[in-house]
Amino acid sequence: MMLKKERKIPLEIDDHFKLYGKEPWEVDYGEKCPICNVRIDEYGFCSCGSSGD
Repeated sequence: MMLKKERKIPLEIDDHFKLYGKEPWEVDYGEKCPICNVRIDEYGFCSCGSSGD
């Protein structure tokens, strides 16, 4: 028997899931960007867009 996962955010309004296929809390983060001091996500993006370059 497989249980259906309960959604915290209804799919109809969950834009993050629609765009990225995962919930915001499921994103893996790495080191911090030396420019904006924000974590760089699994796709290499940070707040300032430099990705530490």
